[in-house]
Amino acid sequence: MTSQMKKTFERLLAFLRRPYIRFIFLIITCLLLASAIFLVFRVDPVSNPFAPACSFYGITGLYCPGCGMTRSLYAIMNGRFREAFSYNPLWPFFSFLVLGSLFLWFCFLLTGKNPFDAINRFLSKHPYYCIITAVVIILFWVMRNIPVFPFTVLAPAQVR
Repeated sequence: MTSQMKKTFERLLAFLRRPYIRFIFLIITCLLLASAIFLVFRVDPVSNPFAPACSFYGITGLYCPGCGMTRSLYAIMNGRFREAFSYNPLWPFFSFLVLGSLFLWFCFLLTGKNPFDAINRFLSKHPYYCIITAVVIILFWVMRNIPVFPFTVLAPAQVR
Protein backbone atom coordinates (compact mmCIF):
# COMPACT_ATOMS: atom_id res chain seq x y z
CA MET A 1 0.00 0.00 0.00
CA THR A 2 1.49 3.33 -1.01
CA SER A 3 1.74 6.21 1.43
CA GLN A 4 -0.82 8.21 -0.59
CA MET A 5 -3.33 5.36 -0.44
CA LYS A 6 -2.71 4.94 3.26
CA LYS A 7 -3.33 8.65 3.89
CA THR A 8 -6.53 8.53 1.86
CA PHE A 9 -7.73 5.47 3.78
CA GLU A 10 -6.92 7.13 7.12
CA ARG A 11 -8.85 10.26 6.09
CA LEU A 12 -11.82 8.12 5.09
CA LEU A 13 -11.74 6.30 8.44
CA ALA A 14 -11.48 9.61 10.30
CA PHE A 15 -14.52 10.85 8.38
CA LEU A 16 -16.51 7.69 9.13
CA ARG A 17 -15.63 7.82 12.84
CA ARG A 18 -17.57 11.05 13.32
CA PRO A 19 -20.65 10.30 15.44
CA TYR A 20 -23.20 12.01 13.19
CA ILE A 21 -21.83 10.23 10.08
CA ARG A 22 -22.03 6.89 11.90
CA PHE A 23 -25.59 7.72 12.97
CA ILE A 24 -26.58 8.47 9.36
CA PHE A 25 -25.00 5.18 8.23
CA LEU A 26 -26.77 3.37 11.08
CA ILE A 27 -30.16 4.70 9.92
CA ILE A 28 -29.40 3.86 6.26
CA THR A 29 -28.19 0.36 7.22
CA CYS A 30 -31.29 -0.33 9.31
CA LEU A 31 -33.60 0.84 6.51
CA LEU A 32 -31.78 -1.23 3.88
CA LEU A 33 -31.67 -4.28 6.10
CA ALA A 34 -35.37 -4.03 6.97
CA SER A 35 -36.23 -3.60 3.28
CA ALA A 36 -34.11 -6.59 2.28
CA ILE A 37 -35.62 -8.79 4.98
CA PHE A 38 -39.15 -7.73 3.98
CA LEU A 39 -38.48 -8.42 0.29
CA VAL A 40 -36.89 -11.82 0.90
CA PHE A 41 -39.75 -12.78 3.23
CA ARG A 42 -42.56 -11.66 0.93
CA VAL A 43 -41.31 -12.18 -2.63
CA ASP A 44 -41.01 -15.80 -3.76
CA PRO A 45 -37.95 -15.93 -6.05
CA VAL A 46 -39.28 -19.06 -7.77
CA SER A 47 -42.45 -17.41 -9.07
CA ASN A 48 -41.25 -13.82 -9.38
CA PRO A 49 -39.62 -12.97 -12.73
CA PHE A 50 -37.84 -9.96 -11.18
CA ALA A 51 -35.85 -12.06 -8.69
CA PRO A 52 -32.18 -11.99 -9.68
CA ALA A 53 -30.77 -15.12 -11.25
CA CYS A 54 -27.19 -16.24 -10.72
CA SER A 55 -25.01 -14.44 -13.26
CA PHE A 56 -22.23 -17.03 -12.96
CA TYR A 57 -24.66 -19.85 -13.76
CA GLY A 58 -26.17 -17.86 -16.62
CA ILE A 59 -22.76 -17.31 -18.24
CA THR A 60 -20.99 -20.61 -17.54
CA GLY A 61 -23.76 -23.13 -16.86
CA LEU A 62 -21.96 -24.08 -13.63
CA TYR A 63 -23.24 -23.61 -10.10
CA CYS A 64 -21.36 -21.17 -7.89
CA PRO A 65 -21.13 -21.72 -4.11
CA GLY A 66 -23.97 -19.23 -3.61
CA CYS A 67 -26.37 -20.63 -6.20
CA GLY A 68 -29.77 -21.16 -4.61
CA MET A 69 -29.16 -18.81 -1.67
CA THR A 70 -32.03 -16.43 -2.51
CA ARG A 71 -34.49 -19.33 -2.68
CA SER A 72 -32.89 -20.81 0.43
CA LEU A 73 -33.28 -17.57 2.40
CA TYR A 74 -36.90 -17.29 1.29
CA ALA A 75 -37.54 -20.86 2.48
CA ILE A 76 -35.77 -20.21 5.82
CA MET A 77 -37.74 -17.04 6.48
CA ASN A 78 -40.94 -18.92 5.81
CA GLY A 79 -40.02 -21.83 8.10
CA ARG A 80 -39.20 -24.44 5.44
CA PHE A 81 -35.73 -25.58 6.54
CA ARG A 82 -35.65 -28.88 4.63
CA GLU A 83 -36.41 -27.01 1.43
CA ALA A 84 -33.68 -24.49 2.27
CA PHE A 85 -31.12 -27.31 2.46
CA SER A 86 -32.25 -28.57 -0.94
CA TYR A 87 -31.45 -25.20 -2.52
CA ASN A 88 -28.07 -24.68 -0.84
CA PRO A 89 -26.75 -27.06 1.85
CA LEU A 90 -24.25 -24.43 3.06
CA TRP A 91 -26.92 -21.86 3.94
CA PRO A 92 -26.11 -22.00 7.70
CA PHE A 93 -22.44 -21.33 6.95
CA PHE A 94 -23.17 -18.42 4.60
CA SER A 95 -25.78 -17.04 7.00
CA PHE A 96 -23.21 -17.14 9.80
CA LEU A 97 -20.74 -15.17 7.63
CA VAL A 98 -23.35 -12.55 6.70
CA LEU A 99 -24.61 -12.17 10.27
CA GLY A 100 -21.03 -11.91 11.53
CA SER A 101 -20.27 -9.18 9.00
CA LEU A 102 -23.41 -7.30 9.98
CA PHE A 103 -22.46 -7.62 13.65
CA LEU A 104 -19.02 -6.12 12.97
CA TRP A 105 -20.55 -3.30 10.92
CA PHE A 106 -23.03 -2.46 13.70
CA CYS A 107 -20.24 -2.62 16.30
CA PHE A 108 -18.32 -0.05 14.28
CA LEU A 109 -21.38 2.16 13.80
CA LEU A 110 -22.29 2.10 17.48
CA THR A 111 -18.82 2.45 19.02
CA GLY A 112 -16.62 4.01 16.32
CA LYS A 113 -13.88 1.52 17.18
CA ASN A 114 -12.38 -0.84 14.65
CA PRO A 115 -13.91 -4.27 15.38
CA PHE A 116 -11.41 -5.99 13.09
CA ASP A 117 -8.48 -5.52 15.47
CA ALA A 118 -9.52 -8.45 17.65
CA ILE A 119 -10.36 -10.58 14.62
CA ASN A 120 -7.01 -9.78 12.99
CA ARG A 121 -5.18 -10.72 16.19
CA PHE A 122 -7.11 -13.99 16.39
CA LEU A 123 -6.57 -14.87 12.73
CA SER A 124 -2.86 -14.03 12.91
CA LYS A 125 -2.56 -16.66 15.67
CA HIS A 126 -4.89 -19.15 13.93
CA PRO A 127 -4.63 -18.64 10.15
CA TYR A 128 -5.91 -22.13 9.43
CA TYR A 129 -9.51 -20.93 9.98
CA CYS A 130 -9.30 -18.88 6.79
CA ILE A 131 -7.63 -21.74 4.94
CA ILE A 132 -10.27 -24.24 6.09
CA THR A 133 -13.05 -21.84 5.06
CA ALA A 134 -11.54 -21.33 1.60
CA VAL A 135 -11.00 -25.08 1.13
CA VAL A 136 -14.59 -25.90 2.18
CA ILE A 137 -16.05 -23.34 -0.21
CA ILE A 138 -13.85 -24.41 -3.13
CA LEU A 139 -14.54 -28.14 -2.55
CA PHE A 140 -18.27 -27.43 -2.30
CA TRP A 141 -18.06 -25.41 -5.53
CA VAL A 142 -16.32 -28.22 -7.40
CA MET A 143 -18.37 -31.09 -5.97
CA ARG A 144 -21.76 -29.51 -6.64
CA ASN A 145 -20.88 -29.37 -10.36
CA ILE A 146 -20.02 -33.08 -10.68
CA PRO A 147 -23.01 -34.73 -12.42
CA VAL A 148 -22.75 -38.08 -10.59
CA PHE A 149 -25.21 -39.23 -7.90
CA PRO A 150 -23.76 -38.40 -4.52
CA PHE A 151 -22.64 -35.00 -5.78
CA THR A 152 -25.91 -34.10 -7.53
CA VAL A 153 -27.43 -33.75 -4.04
CA LEU A 154 -25.26 -30.65 -3.57
CA ALA A 155 -26.65 -28.94 -6.69
CA PRO A 156 -29.55 -26.53 -6.10
CA ALA A 157 -32.97 -28.15 -6.32
CA GLN A 158 -34.63 -27.54 -9.64
CA VAL A 159 -37.35 -24.96 -9.72
CA ARG A 160 -40.81 -26.48 -9.91
